[in-house]
Amino acid sequence: MAEVYSQIAGRNISNPERAAFNQDIWIASGDSFDLNIVEHPGYPLNNALPNSMVTITPDPHAFYVINQFERNGNMDRGFSLVRRTVDSIGWSFPKPVEIKDYYTITSDVSLTMSFDGKILILSATRADSRDMDLFVCFKEGENKWGAPQHLGNVINSDRRETTPFLSEDNETLFFSSARSGGVGGNDLYTSRRLDDTWKNWSSPALLFDPMNSKFDDSQPYFNMTSGFLYFTSKREGNSDIYRVRIAPPQATELEVVGRVLNAKSKELIRDARVYYGASGDPHNVLLAPDGTFRLKIPKGVKFDLIPEKGGFSGQTEEVLFRRDYYYFREQYIELLLNPMEVNSKIELRPIYFQQSKAIILEESYGELERLATLLLETPTLHIRIEGHTDNIGKAEDLYRLSEERAVALRDFLVKKGCSPDRIETKGFGPKFPINANDSEELRSKNRRVEIVITKI
Repeated sequence: MAEVYSQIAGRNISNPERAAFNQDIWIASGDSFDLNIVEHPGYPLNNALPNSMVTITPDPHAFYVINQFERNGNMDRGFSLVRRTVDSIGWSFPKPVEIKDYYTITSDVSLTMSFDGKILILSATRADSRDMDLFVCFKEGENKWGAPQHLGNVINSDRRETTPFLSEDNETLFFSSARSGGVGGNDLYTSRRLDDTWKNWSSPALLFDPMNSKFDDSQPYFNMTSGFLYFTSKREGNSDIYRVRIAPPQATELEVVGRVLNAKSKELIRDARVYYGASGDPHNVLLAPDGTFRLKIPKGVKFDLIPEKGGFSGQTEEVLFRRDYYYFREQYIELLLNPMEVNSKIELRPIYFQQSKAIILEESYGELERLATLLLETPTLHIRIEGHTDNIGKAEDLYRLSEERAVALRDFLVKKGCSPDRIETKGFGPKFPINANDSEELRSKNRRVEIVITKI
């Protein structure tokens, strides 16, 4: 182990147990005001290599951790996604997160994710930074991010900027910096985003006493529900966790009481599944044994709710509770399931392809896997995949592209175990638009794939 840690550190580590790289993830639980239960999760969340959780995600069961791991014990720099298992007891094996052109000159790195899951703020040492600087990455797909872009020299100084945390308002950034003008060591600062480019920020403000000391203060995390700012400080010798209330407590999530109904009879449907998650990323699933369910949804984040049960086709419901509204009670929602009938359509979220090609983008895999599950659970179901285009281009090219895209979907489903004998394909090109082709926005709606039931 000493040899492994020496390779990671780039210097000799003679005592691995006391090395800074020998770190594990611990979990403290309780309510927003008291954390009184501490547990040490085992493998695969923790292993013999450096383990550190860096950010939460819109999915309450998914988190990012530092480093990328292989099952044979190898490790590489970067980040990984981990999930709690369905029983909330265990953890999934870390799945690599892809950031274009990712590298860091030193081993020190940290990041934060926006509460809508679309932005990463990264602290790293790169060719265009003066020390450890802050960068922004924009989401490009499931666990895929664009190359880090420098946040500029207002928020970044010629000293270290580390451990960023983006608040739930998506505008306020907390971070630690060793810049001049502080109290001493690393100090805590805050800055506000000035526009949607993510490149313009207000001049960082030093947080007030007692949050900063003449010793290192870092790792800020602001919990709006309790109003506490949590941070680490070495003011008493060790790097301990502290908290200070800096704002009145305010609710950041609402409880939804849901019902899954037959769209025609309006009767409750027992034993339905409900997929949920940030819009475009509904990975989580809960059961509604008696047709009802309860779910907490964060304010200010668009959520997709999709009901599902064999013999039915679910309608996607998008919900958004405004962050600046006060809701006096729990919210009620109805999710509809349509009984499957010949010639009816199976509702899907848009399926995305590479431009002018029949290559499915990875961000649509989750929706197609949901369709595959429906086919596998309903063995009498037969479908026709219909491809449609706008009217821009030669007619023969458009018909061919629409057919190739329908075939691409069939091939995906077959690879998931669905019988090809149950799946027809047809390309209609520009023949059946659902909108006029007068603008790009309207044409984009015509470029679609539809699923029609042919037999059940």
